Amino acid sequence: MAGQTPLVSICCATYNQAKYVRQCLDGFLKQETNFPFEVLVHDDASTDGTADIIREYASKYPEIFLPILQTENQYQKGNKKITASFNIPRARGKYIAICEGDDFWTDPKKLQKQVDFLEANPEYSLYCHNWSVLCEEKISDSPVQNLYKQPISFTFATLPWVWITKALTLMLRREAVNHEELLQYSFCRDVHIVYYALKKGKGYYNPEIMACYRMHEGGIWSQHDANEKNKTTYLLYKELYTHEKNKSLRKRYMNATLAYFNGLAYGKGTWFHFKTNGKLYLESLRNISDFKDVLFCIGGLVPTAVVKFLMKTFKI
Repeated sequence: MAGQTPLVSICCATYNQAKYVRQCLDGFLKQETNFPFEVLVHDDASTDGTADIIREYASKYPEIFLPILQTENQYQKGNKKITASFNIPRARGKYIAICEGDDFWTDPKKLQKQVDFLEANPEYSLYCHNWSVLCEEKISDSPVQNLYKQPISFTFATLPWVWITKALTLMLRREAVNHEELLQYSFCRDVHIVYYALKKGKGYYNPEIMACYRMHEGGIWSQHDANEKNKTTYLLYKELYTHEKNKSLRKRYMNATLAYFNGLAYGKGTWFHFKTNGKLYLESLRNISDFKDVLFCIGGLVPTAVVKFLMKTFKI
């Protein structure tokens, strides 16, 4: 397949993942496909030898691995949109798949299954699937393992509240993702990519486990505590809603505001921040549009553990 235009562009961002990156890159090479694919790797000036490993793969498989090896850390310089800035713009494939350097694919037919479905169903712009979680060498189920055991077809409006995808499970049509739209945001995460892909078509969820998400101390997201994660999610939905005002995003924005409020209101070191907490709750109330929203806001006054139990029980 040397010299052929790739059908799939795999976007892989790495930073100080020398312990894990070989398993990630090998997962790409193990893919059994009847089409060519490329691997667009961006290393953000790693200091642990990650870049040397990437050079090794690029030297051995120059038709597949196309790296950008930074000498200055772009994230620390303020660019929080690595994939949108450096990988998506150079993708040549009809389809884009994503996997960060500390995660890995476990099914050698993953890409083929996703491409076959999207080729046969042009009304779909996104395909995701179930995953497992690796933490301290122990494999566990994803949060959606027991919730969604059958395939799901969805739009952004009908996307389950329990997030049914991770970046490592995504495949999208290249035409559905405009990197310039993504670059307008301070935060650019999976939510933005999924949102814009679903503006162009439907999404499909396959309950098969085809990848593994790794949790470890070195992970950027893993380093944040619950309140920091809630704050980031709140800010990204708030910003996304300012650009794309619609009912579905308003509900997500409201829910993220309530989650941030709830974490602060019941936090040991933050419960007494009455002014900040009160503003957040009022902000969520301003986004009420129907009776279900009223129930969500009432639920925002209940401890998170109780809310999560109710959401899982009733699959809200």
